[in-house]
Amino acid sequence: MKRMGMAVLVLAMGVGFGLGGCSTAGKVKRTLALNDLHIRAAVAEDEGDWDEAYSLWSEYVDRRPQSALAEYRLGQVEMQLGLYRDAAGHLRVAHDLQPGNVEYIEALAEALVASGEQDALMNLMRRTAEEGPDGSGYLRMGRYAQQAGLLDEANEAFQLAIVQARGTSPEPYIAMADFAQAIDNTDLEIRNLRYALWFDRTNQTINARLQDLGMIPGPSLALRPEF
Repeated sequence: MKRMGMAVLVLAMGVGFGLGGCSTAGKVKRTLALNDLHIRAAVAEDEGDWDEAYSLWSEYVDRRPQSALAEYRLGQVEMQLGLYRDAAGHLRVAHDLQPGNVEYIEALAEALVASGEQDALMNLMRRTAEEGPDGSGYLRMGRYAQQAGLLDEANEAFQLAIVQARGTSPEPYIAMADFAQAIDNTDLEIRNLRYALWFDRTNQTINARLQDLGMIPGPSLALRPEF
């Protein structure tokens, strides 16, 4: 009886090891297949074969639905194909999986602008205003609001960026000057360029813009920033 028991135990252990080996082999096979899909999809993107890239990334997402990178790449391919709402859907999943990833936030914002989803865009911008370096969230909000034609929201966002920076950077003043140029508000453009000049009075780009706007270069042209 003892010998029979030992034989059963050895047989059971052998079956267990065999099943474990099959399970491991299956995982390796699935991983290799996913890696192959990833490589082929990336090559298709590099070659500009968007239909092939779409097919491959779609298959990848079906096989591995919790991959933020795959959702992002599929969304980017859909943007190339003009499938803006589909792109927004996949990029939203990527953002949900990695909410602090600024690259995913901006890709989703571009898709929402392209698909005309203004409310969703502004909700996203407000929820992610603190993501990224200090002040960059409001600059991002202003930029995408402007792209979406939401000029009041863009103006408010650039003002918030200026307040948040508290006179430590020329970037929000330049952004406001660019916005002013886009809406043909020359006075606002000049004022913010003069604030930006305070940080570097020899900045050739800013000085050239001010000259084009009829201003005479000189030490008094720079203004201490207000915020």
